[in-house]
Amino acid sequence: MTIATIPDSDAPPVEARLAAIAPRLRRQLQRLYGAAALEPLWDRSAAILRRAASARAADLVALDSARVADPDWFVHPEMLGYSTYVDRFGGTVAGVEAHVDHLESLGVRYLHLLALLKARAGDSDGGFAVADYLAVEPRLGTMADVERLAARLRAGRISLCVDLALNHTADDHRWAQAARAGDPFYRDFYMVVSAGEAAARDAELPQVFPTTAPGNFTHVPEMGGHVRTTFYPFQWDLNWRNPNVFLAMLETMLALANHGFEAFRLDSTAFLWKQDGTDCRNLPPSHYIVRALRAALDIAAPATLLKAEAIVPTAFVPPYFGADEGDGFEPECHLVYNNSLMVAGWVALAEQSAQLPHAIVAASGGLPRGANWLSYARCHDDIGWGAVLGDLAAIDAAPTERLVAAARFLHGAGDSWARGVPFQSDGAALHGTNGTLASLAGLEAAHDDAAREAALRRIALVNALSIASGGLATLYMGDEAGLLNDRSYLADPDRAHEGRWLHRPAMDWDAPATPDARRIAGDIAALRAARIASGGAGAPRAVATAHPALLAIGCGTDTVFLNFSAAAVSLDAAGHDRLTGATIAALPAWGMAWIEGEAA
Repeated sequence: MTIATIPDSDAPPVEARLAAIAPRLRRQLQRLYGAAALEPLWDRSAAILRRAASARAADLVALDSARVADPDWFVHPEMLGYSTYVDRFGGTVAGVEAHVDHLESLGVRYLHLLALLKARAGDSDGGFAVADYLAVEPRLGTMADVERLAARLRAGRISLCVDLALNHTADDHRWAQAARAGDPFYRDFYMVVSAGEAAARDAELPQVFPTTAPGNFTHVPEMGGHVRTTFYPFQWDLNWRNPNVFLAMLETMLALANHGFEAFRLDSTAFLWKQDGTDCRNLPPSHYIVRALRAALDIAAPATLLKAEAIVPTAFVPPYFGADEGDGFEPECHLVYNNSLMVAGWVALAEQSAQLPHAIVAASGGLPRGANWLSYARCHDDIGWGAVLGDLAAIDAAPTERLVAAARFLHGAGDSWARGVPFQSDGAALHGTNGTLASLAGLEAAHDDAAREAALRRIALVNALSIASGGLATLYMGDEAGLLNDRSYLADPDRAHEGRWLHRPAMDWDAPATPDARRIAGDIAALRAARIASGGAGAPRAVATAHPALLAIGCGTDTVFLNFSAAAVSLDAAGHDRLTGATIAALPAWGMAWIEGEAA
């Protein structure tokens, strides 16, 4: 066995971490690739870890030490995130750097730059079909620009996050190009089956994009068969059964960490492992892969976070934080999206009922130490209604009908104030909804002062749900300024087929100065200040209330009340509101209060 022994006190910290964490990493490698492959695979992995650690810049080494000393740094109440596309926010990476002061004014501590890495030519799934993990999209800048941005962000105590697509590469990635050219080493990086097997597997597999990209396989003549493509035909699924894929992605991840990225959004983690006879989602080996990557980061770059994009029912989410496997707890991701809570907030607004968000908050407790939700009111993707079917089925005998009604309301049915648009559907089937936070909350449809006031309250309400629920609450670009749906994408041939560009407008840098934007940003600042004062961070607590539209969340020492109703509601008891400084006994329509002290 080649596990390093504990070094003396003069040895580099990486050697101590390697000795301490090696058993955890080795355990995952053996689970994935078997005992016979373990020793040579371990030797190659350890060499990669040592090389990456030795290449780490001094300021990143110092950050590693600080965060090892404070492993819960990302669960602090002051944490606030921000997510954006580079071109939508600042045009280029240098343009983002020029607007870091805007992020600092909001209190941002975490910045997720979406689709930053070099994408395939032509359609690229919004940049998520990656052609080169170690290069920036050329029109956005260079990796040197990213390093300068990362340093500027660190000076402002802001951690930089990048997407790391683990499930697939673009079909023009150099690995795919080599595979297409006949290189057997890289051909085994992908999965190729016959036409008959592809048809058989498709019969048992669900589809991610049934309208725009039906099926799970794509015929590629140069590959001699059908390549597995869970998402789009130009995104070739990686064959994680091949240990060389693990080693290649390990080197990639550590190289990116050394460029200054402090967090990775692990794209499509639920899909990594493929096994015939299953739906190929949330399988145990997918977790072993991510746990192995987490162990590797904990050794070579422990300042770095892993965030899972696991858009699955709440019951399937806890394993992405890690699991107790008998020999102790095995950590996985530091952060996991609380997608169900986001969807539940919009269901609550449509129904004027707090039932579903109460159930999700109740299910969101019990986090392990060193783990946190990433919460949000909206993001760059659609509102995927199916993600909460399992949650809603536990409290309603007709969950699909209920979600269809909520979706139609957000699509503007009847007297709705919402201006959402169906995604991957003509509206007759349940799939997703597109729209900016402001348009969905009614600001686009508001034509008088009363309607505008109601919309602004609803915007504050869903932001409060995100911030009060204890996670790393993350704003999507423009939502802090009340940006509305942007239909200009319909005139762009490269984007017209992708309805999610509706809620990905370019940042209007005049917008933050408008009265509506100042109101929204002020509400966010007040909510963040109240959370800091309450000490609320981490798992939320669901508190029962006497009114079906009233949601109560325990956050730190306080209780937050959210009224998902167009009518005023009374609180069970009056209390002092941190947001207004007043004593509150009732909430107006779409109102909220951050009451000092826990509810009885």
